[in-house]
Amino acid sequence: MANYEHLPLPEFQGELKRKKERRWVSVIPPENRDVIEFAKKNIKNAENIVNSFRKLKSKYKDYIDVSLICKIEINQSVDVNSFDRDFLASMGMEVLYVNENKKGYWIVFSSDEELKTFQEKLIKYAESCQSTSDRISYKFFHAIESIGDIPPEEKIGSLLKREPLTDETPTYLNLELWRMEDSTLRSFIDGLKKRYNNPELFKITDEFITNSFALLRIKTTKTILDEILQFKEVAWVDRPPYPLFNPCEYTTIDISDIKVNPPSEDAAGILIIDSGIVANHPILGWAVGDEKNYQNVEKEVQDTVGHGTAVAGLAAFGDIEKCLENREFNASNWIFSAKIMYKDVQMPKHASYDPEKLLEHQLYEIVKDFLDNPSYRIKVVNFSLGNLEEVWGLTSYRQFPLASLIDEIALAYPEIVFIVSAGNANPRDHFESLSDILENYPDYLVQNPYFKIINPATSALSLTVGSIAPKERLTKNTFVVKDLWFPVAQFNQPSPFSRTGYGINGMIKPEVIEYGGNLILRESYNRINENHLAQKIAVFSNTPFDEGKFIRFDFGTSFAAPKVANIAEKIANIYPEASANFIKNLILLSADYPDRSVLTEKFNEETIYQTMGYGLPSFEKAIYSSEKRVVLLNEGKIGLNKFKIFSLDIPEEFFETKGEKKITVVLTYNPLVNRKRGDSYLGNQLKFKVYHSVEPAELAKIFAEIDLEQADDEIEIGEIKKYEIEMEPKIRRRSVSCHQKAWREYKRRPKGFSSPLSIVLFNLNKWIKDENYLQDYCISLTLEHKEETELYNLVKNKLRQRIRI
Repeated sequence: MANYEHLPLPEFQGELKRKKERRWVSVIPPENRDVIEFAKKNIKNAENIVNSFRKLKSKYKDYIDVSLICKIEINQSVDVNSFDRDFLASMGMEVLYVNENKKGYWIVFSSDEELKTFQEKLIKYAESCQSTSDRISYKFFHAIESIGDIPPEEKIGSLLKREPLTDETPTYLNLELWRMEDSTLRSFIDGLKKRYNNPELFKITDEFITNSFALLRIKTTKTILDEILQFKEVAWVDRPPYPLFNPCEYTTIDISDIKVNPPSEDAAGILIIDSGIVANHPILGWAVGDEKNYQNVEKEVQDTVGHGTAVAGLAAFGDIEKCLENREFNASNWIFSAKIMYKDVQMPKHASYDPEKLLEHQLYEIVKDFLDNPSYRIKVVNFSLGNLEEVWGLTSYRQFPLASLIDEIALAYPEIVFIVSAGNANPRDHFESLSDILENYPDYLVQNPYFKIINPATSALSLTVGSIAPKERLTKNTFVVKDLWFPVAQFNQPSPFSRTGYGINGMIKPEVIEYGGNLILRESYNRINENHLAQKIAVFSNTPFDEGKFIRFDFGTSFAAPKVANIAEKIANIYPEASANFIKNLILLSADYPDRSVLTEKFNEETIYQTMGYGLPSFEKAIYSSEKRVVLLNEGKIGLNKFKIFSLDIPEEFFETKGEKKITVVLTYNPLVNRKRGDSYLGNQLKFKVYHSVEPAELAKIFAEIDLEQADDEIEIGEIKKYEIEMEPKIRRRSVSCHQKAWREYKRRPKGFSSPLSIVLFNLNKWIKDENYLQDYCISLTLEHKEETELYNLVKNKLRQRIRI
């Protein structure tokens, strides 16, 4: 089949106007609220907060100017901007964190250290509810359930809860502070150093402050930690994370006849942030661009753990087993390695991070070193690491600092694609018998909160990668007892260890999948055993000179992610000046579910989205159109609360030719992010809707008259609702993410369907204050027919006719 270049997606050039509208903010009075009792209760709560604050202020006045920070429980979803600007600000309060669904606990800083204004307005609220006068002025009190202190036990992370400090031995800990104003934050940190000035008992070994978080790595004792937890500035404390790797199998393979082709001199680079690499590996060594060490425990730069070398090999060569079968390795890109882990000799299954350095700070240093060097030509960063103790929705609904930092870096480097693994979880830790695992698969992947994605897989601007099961590999000995071994997943089903979405604000995560292994189990003497070789994939070993064991077998999303990084890098070689939005769009438009027949009745659409995202990407589909599959792309900018229209005359043959056909739209963009805004982590939200049979000029008139914030899948927009093409996933599911894909499949021509086909793209402002902010985006339309057609040339001719007109 012939390959063709993708085509441009035409943008309607007519008059596009948007009317500004200020929405009325409604707050619902709680049912059966006794306002007098409500006021008394929360006045008492406010007094307790103030008394606690006074004691701290008096006790530490010579060292620390402590702040008054408390939590407010919100009983209903409210408009954050109005609640903050029109209500909290009037009482001297500043929001430090908004809960994800706008309800629950909000964290606020108060400059009114007596909370006098809060108490005064609370009394007036109770009085106004007893009469008909002035109810509007205090309506936001309807949304408040209570105000209270943040107790120390709520600040302790899961690792520290499981392994609390029990003696006075100084221990390394991560300490997060609420992100206040820089001067206030700096004053508090300096106060800690002044108060605890004995470096044997307390020491800040690293600190890292960004726009959205403030982290410290401290070394301290139990007594001092208990004291520090009393400070209201402290948001969270935990033991530092550590990576955990699986046991692996090694094999000896003769490589004397294997051909290795290094990347071209001008090939792009992939940065692997991991445990380092073996730069003189007999195959990987041909693709190594540079390596650096960012931890101070192991002075050597090479990989002693084995994880980084395995990840780097997949990033450079893709499918290692396929290369072995062909006896040829073709490196498509240069590998750059940043070592942040070292081998923990006391715990063989563990690697460790530098105890004195924050992982976030290391990542920032790495990025500055590598990405700011233009000679490296790095276009992709792969991060196949995760914190098992920071599980989305289980340990926190607040964006993790590391994930937030990756997003901030992605904004600073809009031409770089970030790839993150979803993380792994073992079902044997949750089920006592093999039959329980088999019966509950795949339900446990989406129903058990422990299987949700981990930090930093919640990064919004990264592509998160999950794993699916490859074909079984059964050894000669295994065939004898094959019936005793049970693969949990079938070929092309989600791997039984792959962590799942949704992510922050309900984002579809992981977005894509790759082959990362399976679990093939049997039960023996009340124990569940694994077939270590049959379930794993081939990766490079970090001990290639140990009796020729340069290949080992392992499994995990850690090894699915670099395969996607390899595809992204090969796209970057073809489009060296492309933005990350463009490359990610090509990856997503190429993705599909490899075998829908294995997605049985257990796999409803929500399970599929949470485990497999949009499917398995294909390099060929990403870069080429074909005779029966045509891709059209548009990359540009759009203002806040504006909309654009893209319109195409579809050839009649697309619907007249019998056979299955498909329309797909992909949207990628890189919005501002704010970790304080749990209600909307993204600063603005792009959405798209697709219509047929309506001229773009008519669509422009209609959309100019409506409130775009109401333009979701449940709102009828005049008479054109009947011309909307209902796509999957629905707009509310897909539009919370900055990586969106939707499709509609037809087996026959739908009634009343005619040209043109139009996409309306609109941009909703959530909290961005700059009214002139322009959002970069890339949008694509794919028309695909199962039967042999000349669709590409037909669409190309339609575009030529439009240009002539």
